[in-house]
Amino acid sequence: MRDVFTIITERVLRDCGGEPICAHVGDVQACTIKNHPTYQILRENVQLGRSKSVASLRLWESVDALARESGQEEREKWLMILLDLLTPCFGGWSNELARKWHYEVTDIRSAMVESTLDAWFSMAGSTPAKKLLDTIMKRAFTGARGLVEAGSSETCATSAEYLITDIAHEQGSPLRASSIINASTVRDPDADERIRGERTGALLQRMGAMDHAKILHGRIRSGCRDDADAPSITPAQVGRSWVDGKNLYYRISDLLPQYIGFSEAANVVGLSQSQASRMAGKGSLPFRVHWTGNSRVVSVKSLMNILGIHDSIVHPDDVENGASHVGGE
Repeated sequence: MRDVFTIITERVLRDCGGEPICAHVGDVQACTIKNHPTYQILRENVQLGRSKSVASLRLWESVDALARESGQEEREKWLMILLDLLTPCFGGWSNELARKWHYEVTDIRSAMVESTLDAWFSMAGSTPAKKLLDTIMKRAFTGARGLVEAGSSETCATSAEYLITDIAHEQGSPLRASSIINASTVRDPDADERIRGERTGALLQRMGAMDHAKILHGRIRSGCRDDADAPSITPAQVGRSWVDGKNLYYRISDLLPQYIGFSEAANVVGLSQSQASRMAGKGSLPFRVHWTGNSRVVSVKSLMNILGIHDSIVHPDDVENGASHVGGE
């Protein structure tokens, strides 16, 4: 009989397919570890029960960070993976409870998943991985015990899918391009957009980074970028996209590396590596880490958010005009 565990596993296998998966930073191309297994193999090698290994705990921490930091679609994918990595541990518990209390195992497993999600969403993102894992498992078991000890065993008439339909209700929402406009400063949205892009280009020119920006511009104009990676545009920007025949807008973070080393990230927020390591152990570090083997990396977008650096949307034409002005062209 299909239960919520089966549905979760089927969903993850469908999303991941038979392609290599990177559970370190989420992108096989951006990861320093070059050999990546398929999800089926990765799942078989992860041990999160009582005999959890250091490698499994580090991978759990990275998956947790990806589930909290990724875009909407990717966030849901990684949260589903986080749940699926727990189902081998929950399987034995649920079977034992079902036998002991003569209860429907499908209901017990649904209670475990519901308790797991409640625990994950209620805990701070800075919670140390081991504490988070221990708390989730404790709440899952407590939720299941509470169900069977309550009395009657009634099987839900609806499908277990209802537990995971709206799984990615992370606090906050993806940044909307329209939120960039500061109407109190510039009345005309189009002027605001052009000024923002020209200021960015001027800064890049002064930093000597404009050549790097032009490489990205060339890729975007030639259509080498996946449409899914392009930021959504506002009605005020549609006119320029109509002239270009495509959406050429991009975010400032597209010019930056996806991840930087742990020590560099610590330095950015004014900490030494040892201070940051101690804070990570206590769960008070302001940013989350991803493990790539024995090394730690940090998402640049996450750092930008922590530091209040707005990930502005700009147009290549405006950026290049600003750079040309500073360069005296």
